[in-house]
Order: sequence, then C-alpha cells, then structure tokens
Amino acid sequence: MSVERRQPEGSPRRVLLVGWDAADWQLIHPLVEQGLMPTLAGVMQRGSWGNLASLQPMLSPILWNSIATGKRAAGHGVLGFTEPDPDGEGVRPSASTSRKCKALWNILAQSGLRSNVVGWYASHPAEPIDGVMVSNQFEVFNATAEGITPPPKQSVHPATLTDELGELRVRPREIDASAILPFIPDAAAVAKLPSHRIAQLQRMLAQTATVHAVATHLMTDTEWDLTAVYYEGIDRFGHEFMEFHPPKMEQVSREDFDAYQHCMVGIYRFHDMMLQTLLTLAGDDTAVIVMSDHGYHNDHLRPDPREGKSGPVDWHRPFGMLAAQGPGVKAGGRVFGGTLLDIAPTVLHLLGLPAGYDMPGRVLSEVLHAPDEPRRIESWEEIDGPSGMHDGSVRVDPVEAREALKQLVELGYIEPPSEESEKTVRDTIAQNQLSLAQSLFDARDFAAAAQVLEEIDPCLGDTTPAKVFLANCYLAMGDRAAARERLEALQAAGMELPRVHMMLGVIEHAEGNLERAIELFERVEAASTRLPELDNKLGEAYLADKRCPQALEAFQRHLEHDPDSSVALAGVARAKLELGAADEALDYALRATELTHYFPRAHLTVGRAMLALGDYDGAVEALQLCIGQAPRHAQAHRALAAAYRALGASDKAVQAEFQAKQLQSTGDLG
Repeated sequence: MSVERRQPEGSPRRVLLVGWDAADWQLIHPLVEQGLMPTLAGVMQRGSWGNLASLQPMLSPILWNSIATGKRAAGHGVLGFTEPDPDGEGVRPSASTSRKCKALWNILAQSGLRSNVVGWYASHPAEPIDGVMVSNQFEVFNATAEGITPPPKQSVHPATLTDELGELRVRPREIDASAILPFIPDAAAVAKLPSHRIAQLQRMLAQTATVHAVATHLMTDTEWDLTAVYYEGIDRFGHEFMEFHPPKMEQVSREDFDAYQHCMVGIYRFHDMMLQTLLTLAGDDTAVIVMSDHGYHNDHLRPDPREGKSGPVDWHRPFGMLAAQGPGVKAGGRVFGGTLLDIAPTVLHLLGLPAGYDMPGRVLSEVLHAPDEPRRIESWEEIDGPSGMHDGSVRVDPVEAREALKQLVELGYIEPPSEESEKTVRDTIAQNQLSLAQSLFDARDFAAAAQVLEEIDPCLGDTTPAKVFLANCYLAMGDRAAARERLEALQAAGMELPRVHMMLGVIEHAEGNLERAIELFERVEAASTRLPELDNKLGEAYLADKRCPQALEAFQRHLEHDPDSSVALAGVARAKLELGAADEALDYALRATELTHYFPRAHLTVGRAMLALGDYDGAVEALQLCIGQAPRHAQAHRALAAAYRALGASDKAVQAEFQAKQLQSTGDLG
C-alpha cells in the first residue's frame, strides 16, 4: 500500500526544518528590535511566526522525538536522557533504536523522498534512510596526539561519507580570539581568572559550528526534499551562561557578571548568522521552519540555586518559538495555540503528504496557504515498505555510550552512574516511568498516568513528590475521594506541605465548600514556600464565590510573576467580563487561546465577550470551538443559544437551549 503525494500549485519544492534548542521569543524580540537578528527578522516579515507550547516533561530527547514523529512519549517510546542497555549491564544514552514509530525521514523514505538529518537529538546510531543521516554523537570527539578521534561508528549513514564529513568537524582550538571576543569582550583579562569558562565556550562553539558545517555541506552537495538540522548551542549556552545574563542575579559575583554578560546575546546572534547561510543555500523554492522545543528563563524567573532549584529543567519555559517563510507559507500570519505536535503534520502537509490520525497535532493552517482540509490517513505505521528504521539487531558500542554519558553528566542533565549497575538500571527505569506518567498526564490521560505511578518502583513511587503527583492524577480523574485519601495520608505522616494544602483546597472547591477552599489557599499563601500556581487557584475560588475584584487581583498577581500564563490570562478575562469590561475581557481571553489552543474555558469567555459586544457571528464561532473541545458544558450551549437568537436563527437557538438543559455543567473546563 502506498500513499499518494498531492502538492497544489504554490507548494514548496522542499522543506528546511531548523531546530534551535531553547530559543525564546523573550530574548529574540528585543534583539530583533535592536537590529541584532536581521535574518530572523526577515523571516518574520516575509512569513509567519508565533509561540509553540511545549510538552511535559520538558526533556530534550522526548521533545525532539515528539517533533519528528508528531507523537508523545507513549507513542514514540523515548522516555529520557538515558535508558537501560539492552545487554542489562548498565545504562546508555537514549538511542534511535528505542524509537518505536516512524519519524518524518522514515515517512519520506516510504514516499520516495530524500532527507538530510543532522544532529537530531537521540538519533544515534544513524538510520539507513533514503538520504544522509548524521547522528547527534557525530560531534563528540577528543583530542589525540595525532589530532582528534575519528567519528563514532554508526554516526553517519551512508558510512561511506564518514571520512568526508569527519574532515568538517571544528576543533575547539580553532575557535580563536576573533570568535571569542563577541561573547567575552575582555577575554584576555578573563583568561587570567582561576576558573574561567573560556574553554567551555570554545567547546560549545566548536560543536555548534560542526553541526552547521555538515548541514551546509549536505545542503550543497546532495539532492534532498527535507533537511532537518538540530542546533543545541542556545540550550547549552543557557545552562552555562544564562545566570550571568542581565539583569545581574544577586548570587552572581560582579567579576563573573562582567565577564560573561554578553554570552547569551552572542549565541543568538551567531545562530542568526548561520540561519542566513541556510536560507541562501535553501533557495526561494524551499519552505523554511525555524523552531524551538521550549523557552529558557532569562529574567526574574531564573531559578536560584540557594532555593534548591538549579536543575536544567528548572530553567525551561513552557513556550518555544516558530518562524516560517517560503512557498506555501502566508506572509503576516500568526500561530494560534500551536504545539510541538503540530510540526510533523505541518511538514508533511507542505510536502504533499497526509498526517496520521494517530498524530494528535494539527496542520498549522492559519499560517499556510491551505485551501483544502488537510488530509489524514489511519497511520503511517500501517504503510509497508522500506522506511530506514533500525531492526532489533542494531546495538550501540559501549565505549561510545560511555563517552556520551560522560557528556550528559558534565551538562548536569543526569547524575553520574552508580557503581552498582543494578541500582543504576533500576533508578533509570523508574525515572523514565515517571517521565511517561508526566507525559500521559500532559495528554490528559489521567487514568493511564495513575496506573504507571501505581506500578512504579518504590525507589521513586514511595517519595512524597510521586505520592502528591498520584493524588493529582486522581483529582484530575474526578475521583476526589481517592485524591483526598492520599493527601490526608501524607498529612498523617507529618507531611504538612503547602502543595498538599493547596490540593485539598482544590478538592473543597470542587465539592462546593468555597469558604474552606479559600481558607486553605490563604493558608498556603501565608506559608514561606511560594507556589506559582496558587494565585490562579485562589482566583478561581474567588470567582466562584462572586468576589470578582479579589479574583482579578489574584490573577493579575500571577501575571506579574509569569506574563505568559494562559490560565491567569483566562482568569483575568472572566473577572473582567463579570465586572462589565467585555472589551478588556475579550483581549485577555484571545491572548490565552493564542498561547493554548485546547482551552475550552477561554474559548467560552471569548464567545461570551463577543456576545456582550454584539459580535454574534464571532460568538458563534468561538462557542462552537468551545463545545468541540468540551461537548458536555451546559453554559457553552446556553451562550450559543443566545448568540443564535441574536442572529435570528431560532431553530438553532432552540436546539442549543435543549442541549443545555440536557447537560449537567462540568464546572472546571481545564
């Protein structure tokens, strides 16, 4: 069975997908306004751009495999930075052999299209696709007396290109003063400091330059339909230098701040320069997508290690970026409610191929010239034919695996492996199962997440955070009794945690005990440990208790902390609407839906605000979207009936009112 490729007039000849790990609009926008990222500014002007909501957990191996496959962790099978070695002797970095579904390049291979894939996370060993694959272990090498170690085995397909591409690797010693000074202007003085970071900067720039050299070489010297290149530089620079970015953090010394404060601007500008080369090589007949998997805290939300928060994931913001241009892409378009899961369907659509129904994302039609409803097939997993995926016989060299593990330890992503390999394997399996539960919860499959947590190894399952997470799963399932039982058990064990009190407050709210809920929330508010989501919970309770001014204050307090919180934006919108400011309510609600597409409560507020402002057609559209996401919400049907009546569509109004009467309100829409 084969799938027909259909490309309407005006479609691109090919697609260039550029991944910038951790790139964030919060840093990009000021640089664009200052004229410091002219290439990306041009893409934005000629094409479309917007936010991409990340996925939980925000771990690079999971996210970049979700981007490439259009599926969450449960669908693609990569669950963390490391995994048990198939031989049972320890752990290894997550490998391409762990991915259990087809990625874009496998789908294209089955469709007669050629791909270049460079540096993609967890792509080692390189897959035998139709085209060229250079794995993420290719750029890992060490200095020797003769020069540098050869590229790892299985890091290049076809293997005949290994020596040719190996010559393109950039050595850290080649990153000379002219390359260092834009990042550290006073490098000569900094080099005299006892523990300077110049060597780390050279290594990271060399890795980024190596990926770029290989990508540009392949774009020039091969025939391709898709080039997918992953740059890790911004993320790695963030982990090394973001604490020194202005404004100065209290715990950072003046000496270090003065030395490294320009590094983050430098790496963004470097990526912008590399992008210019990619665009030139791609040509005008290529659709280009530049995107990131998540953002990176760069302001007052940067974690403070003195508060016990300094792990890599603590730095990640839940919104990445997307900018696109070229044939098939609208000029002046904006992404609304986009997620990482939308990238694979969008790339397939640009290349004239359908996504599978088992890909939960959508084609980003709002930024594409897509007059027809995007096609779907049941699943690409059911399509036979050579795809270039590995069979079970492929194994990773243990020496190479140890080198890659060492790099993950140095980056702070994982702890050094235990000398007791059995314990290391056990801990790794448990951590990956926790990641799976987080991914399932993020997908709103709360029952499956709870089942994973119930069965997880006690080394993790018996910890307080895991028990709180399990209670949260039951709460999300609507099983308040099970959630309460587990939370009260923690209290009985002496765990008087603010988060436990907050969740008990959520239960009281759900059961209609507003006074008790507000009492618990205010108790948490008075505690020394500040929970970021508390103000939103308090705002919801105040709204339910008709205390709209206090609700508005609580939601606005959260927005001062996190301006991109879609929950807080939607809360402000609801409070404003109740206070009679429909125009302001509409603005806040639209901002919330732009950040998070699956948000029925926010779509309901958009519809109600439009209804109040006399935009009845707009109200119908918003309310239908709300009902599409939450079919059993009586209030949405009732508002839709009012909109139809205002339009004179009495038959539709009667039908919507009938639906409202048949339904019980579901309350919290999520």
